[in-house]
Amino acid sequence: MKLSVKLFGLLFLSLFVFAACSDDDDTSTPPEITNFSAGLHYGAGNTIVKEPGAEIIVDFDARSRNDGRLVAYHIEIHDHPESGDPDDEYKIIDEMFENDPKFFNTRNASIHKHIAIPEDAPLGEYHVEVIVFDEYGNTTDVDTIIFLVAPTEE
Repeated sequence: MKLSVKLFGLLFLSLFVFAACSDDDDTSTPPEITNFSAGLHYGAGNTIVKEPGAEIIVDFDARSRNDGRLVAYHIEIHDHPESGDPDDEYKIIDEMFENDPKFFNTRNASIHKHIAIPEDAPLGEYHVEVIVFDEYGNTTDVDTIIFLVAPTEE
């Protein structure tokens, strides 16, 4: 009798342990973006970019916070036209990066992108946005503002 009680107890404990380790792993937690900056160098924040023809450097780290992998990121840099109409926005970049070997199918990644500012880019305020996607379709975004101004005469 004592053996059957012990076996029953062991079976019950095993079922409890297996239930606690079910396949219900969290797949809804979005990825995390840290150390984000856009401008001329690391930690630039709200940088004044001196002139068209220069570069905007976008830096960030991304980390999966669930059991999945990172799969893509999107960078968009657009101005804020006076008309307020999104169709009038000037976009320096609006690109999805799906096959970046430093990013795709990783759990952690560091991105450092140099983005050329076209010579004909209008001066003014620009919105820089980065969106990170994981394999479960979760997203996280960060953004900042930079300013494109005319070069100063030296």
